[in-house]
Amino acid sequence: MTRLRERLADLFQNTARKKSRGQSFVELALIIPILLLIVIGVVEVAMFIGRYLDMLDLTREAARFASIRDPFDTEVAADQDCATINFFDFYWDISCVFSPPGNSDMCWDAEFCNGLNPYFVLNPATDDVVVSVYTITAQHPSTGDPYVSNAWPSPDGFWAWSDHDNDTASDGNWQRNCDGDTVRSAPHFTEDTIGDELNTASPENKGYVAVELYYCYEQVLNIPLFSDFVPNPIQIHV
Repeated sequence: MTRLRERLADLFQNTARKKSRGQSFVELALIIPILLLIVIGVVEVAMFIGRYLDMLDLTREAARFASIRDPFDTEVAADQDCATINFFDFYWDISCVFSPPGNSDMCWDAEFCNGLNPYFVLNPATDDVVVSVYTITAQHPSTGDPYVSNAWPSPDGFWAWSDHDNDTASDGNWQRNCDGDTVRSAPHFTEDTIGDELNTASPENKGYVAVELYYCYEQVLNIPLFSDFVPNPIQIHV
């Protein structure tokens, strides 16, 4: 009887162990997909933040480039080509900062190349660069500014890359989101939003230059379910 009891006890213990192992495997099988989605989501967010920081650095570099140059210097010739060094177009050359480096595989447009951007390529159908210059008395470009005879919509006081690139079918990209819906009628920086920052007692040759970048970020991993909550592509504005 004692041996029989021992055998029955061992049998019950083995059965309990097998049930516990089976339950653990089932729980693990249910948890692993959720954990994978979380890990992949963290990777996607990290890539998004990295792209945003790249864009922020480039925008600051473009603003620095613009701040030490004279937008009203009429003694230099206008030329919308980033690769030429003997000619200068204030607004176009600011946008050139966002072009790929020279001799890069990312140079899809020979005229929009030779810049500081090895990270991403601007899509002329969706992305945009907006440049505005603010002096004490006015917002530029205007009808009297040099090199902006075809600026759109002059004289409203801003220059958009999409209105001067080779893609004439996608002018005014800054107005639209990544789905092509019109969501704004003016750039972020306007005479009203920046007016409070200007010191009216300053000499009239002082002012501000504002550089804005509108970019449609495509999810790299395109995670299932994640795209149901986060637009893909999503517009980044810096």
